[in-house]
Amino acid sequence: MLVSFTGDSNMAEKKEDNTIFTDQFRAFYLLYAGELIFFARKFVDHQTAEDIVHDLFLKIWDKKSTVIVTKEIRTYLQTVVQNACYDYLKHKTIQGSFIEKTIHQLRIDELEYYQSSKDDLFDKNKMEAVYSAIEQLPPRSKDIFKKAYLEGEKHTSIAEEMNISIRTVETHIYKSLKFLRHILTTFGSLLFFFHW
Repeated sequence: MLVSFTGDSNMAEKKEDNTIFTDQFRAFYLLYAGELIFFARKFVDHQTAEDIVHDLFLKIWDKKSTVIVTKEIRTYLQTVVQNACYDYLKHKTIQGSFIEKTIHQLRIDELEYYQSSKDDLFDKNKMEAVYSAIEQLPPRSKDIFKKAYLEGEKHTSIAEEMNISIRTVETHIYKSLKFLRHILTTFGSLLFFFHW
């Protein structure tokens, strides 16, 4: 798909070009937006993932002069989204509390790991090591950790469900992350591959 506009067109041609661009942009958006949001959700929450992807498409829309879709566009778009997630998490790390900083730093570690070895990401042994390490957590910590990271529950809803304070939930999560980081580092792979 290639759309380009020239500055010397008359008004009717510009309107037709805008219509063509709008139709092609809509098809381009529908083709990639969902996939990119899903990809971004590996690193950030759903709302932030949507915001990052929509910002990307707004930048493409604002340029409006040329959109070229090639076989490499998917990789390019994923790299842009991945970098935006990295920037977002880096910014959040600076702003947040100690617990939030730790969680965001772990997400950044995950992104850095993801960038360094995309082909190894779904390596069965590493995933087994992660799940095995989670199973080694104390029962209550394991339940809280699974609810927060594997099921995506918010800290407030976990606290209400388990009839404990939010601070207790954060403490369990912090200790669990610290334990997992230690176990997985000694295993030889720092892999925090949790969907947020």
